[in-house]
Amino acid sequence: MTGCAHLALAVEARQFVSGCVGRCKAERQWQALCQRRRAELRASGNWSPEREDFMWLETAFCEEFLRHLRWFGGMDYEWRTGPRPEQGGFWVLLWSKEPQRLWWELQDELERQSATGTRPVSRSVVSHRLSL
Repeated sequence: MTGCAHLALAVEARQFVSGCVGRCKAERQWQALCQRRRAELRASGNWSPEREDFMWLETAFCEEFLRHLRWFGGMDYEWRTGPRPEQGGFWVLLWSKEPQRLWWELQDELERQSATGTRPVSRSVVSHRLSL
């Protein structure tokens, strides 16, 4: 059985963030980034659980780390059932024209952010700058 060439990841929603971090082989960078962000938020007095959503919530992770990447194609959800009704759940499908390039690009992004603490520039800002 062969998979769809453009499907980068299909995983239960609760495993999405760890699945992305694992696929791009950036666990060390991810831990450093999370620790840095927590420390910054606590030091500034702005810590709240919502500020840490990117660490576990697939939509927040996508907005923060994936959506601006060149090789990001999209994200969809689908309901999948198991052998028993209580085993069903939402799965996240991550799409890319070149999944391996997406993982390399994500690894580079996590490395950059863990080293510098800077956040990505959104695509809309980039396209606006190019049109000036």
